[in-house]
Amino acid sequence: HDLETALGALDAEFTPNDRFFVRSHFGPAVLDERSYRLEIGGLVDKPISLGLRELRKLPKVTLPAVLQCSGNGRGFYRPRVPGAQWERGAVGQAAWTGVRLGDLLRRVGVKPEGKFVRLLGGERPPMPTTPQFARSLPIDKALHPATLLAYEMNGALLPLLHGAPLRAVVPGW
Repeated sequence: HDLETALGALDAEFTPNDRFFVRSHFGPAVLDERSYRLEIGGLVDKPISLGLRELRKLPKVTLPAVLQCSGNGRGFYRPRVPGAQWERGAVGQAAWTGVRLGDLLRRVGVKPEGKFVRLLGGERPPMPTTPQFARSLPIDKALHPATLLAYEMNGALLPLLHGAPLRAVVPGW
């Protein structure tokens, strides 16, 4: 599922949700919000499991952030390279609302040997032999006050095509 933002939608401060570019490795995760759990474990003192209702009760933050696919402009490369053939529209800015990842990490107490945070989304690969899509952040970036776990985009619940019910927003990464 790949969809570019129309260039005309980029002249507003915030790109409308229904015009914001979509990049998905395996298609959207279809998760039941009532049973959804955010699990934080590993090299921490107090692992936690939080539902969306619990997350939404924590101090919320709204920050503007630009997202851009690292392959933006790939369609212009010669010779052609593999991957989504983006031109200029794999970019958009939204007002993201959620909780600071750093607040949650301080709550669980990251052990000194914890140097990275591994993020594993809810989408699943189409075949059992395909590895899951995961990303790691250095602990300093995960603790940065602008790194969010967002559940809203531009004042609305996070759309399915943009990672609902919860996605990481990591400005500058």
